Amino acid sequence: MIRSLMGPRARIGAACGVGWLIAGAITGCGAPSGPSADGGPGSATTEYAPYFYTWGWGSPSYAFSSLVEMKAKGGPDAVTLAFVLSAGGCNTSTDIQAHRDDIQAYVAAGGHVKASFGGATGTYLESACASAGELAAALGRFVDDTGITDLDFDLEQGARSSNAALNALRAAALKQLQDDRHVRVGFTLPVAPGGLVQDGLDIVHAAVTAGVTISVVNGMTMDYGNGTDLGTTPIRSIDGLALQLRDLLPNLTVDQAYRLVGATAMIGKNDDEETLSLANADTLVGYARQKQLGLVSFWAIQRDQPCASGGTVDLCSRVNTAVFEFSAIFAGVTRSP
Repeated sequence: MIRSLMGPRARIGAACGVGWLIAGAITGCGAPSGPSADGGPGSATTEYAPYFYTWGWGSPSYAFSSLVEMKAKGGPDAVTLAFVLSAGGCNTSTDIQAHRDDIQAYVAAGGHVKASFGGATGTYLESACASAGELAAALGRFVDDTGITDLDFDLEQGARSSNAALNALRAAALKQLQDDRHVRVGFTLPVAPGGLVQDGLDIVHAAVTAGVTISVVNGMTMDYGNGTDLGTTPIRSIDGLALQLRDLLPNLTVDQAYRLVGATAMIGKNDDEETLSLANADTLVGYARQKQLGLVSFWAIQRDQPCASGGTVDLCSRVNTAVFEFSAIFAGVTRSP
């Protein structure tokens, strides 16, 4: 990030009598549920969990330098920590483990934490593991070390992150991990106006084939190209993704398909020069509430601040006039439609 389904069917759960295997937020035939078993948000409303730079801990460049400080200053009640990569061989990077005290304090104060594996650069863990068993073991160690059981896989390096062998290895490992531990698995993938691009479709297809229970398929509604209308194009991507999920799982209702869809924007100036305005954000949130999407997020909470002179898109949105302006809009998605 800074930076996009046809196949075997999966189970939603016996309670629906549907007999499919993509699940997560859907229980009781699509009815809203209570809090999830791992302590994460329930599915009565859309989950809101913006990305939090792991390299932002302790940095003076942002309006806060920890999760606890972020929350105390009015930041969100859930975040997606990004990113987890290979630290050399089949071992995870340890930025998150190094800040476990801050994470635990944030959770104790009512926060929810997701961990995102992947990103636009770096070596993915699955690329450094020789087998599905090794990858599952490495992921299991991460879960044990951090206590985080809500996992996001942000896969956006083209053929380096999506090819037949790698997709099969990743999917088999995630299935093994879910069989061994209670974890949620979601995918964050690039989208075009019509929905997922082929690399993303292949990733989801492999996971479904392996029997992975998928909580959300989150479209990166950003970086479409300079000049794109970011008021309407993300909505087209959301609709396209929902249709792809209905093709993959034909017994899904329309509402259930949208409950499996996520949308992640890049606030303010994108790195391809298009700009998501505050008004665009409000439009996206309104549509997410209308369709009761499973997840809404943005890249990234540290950028939700005004720019100092010469500030880059890594530091700020280039749109904000105050801290957390975008977050205040996106947090409204948790209200009922």
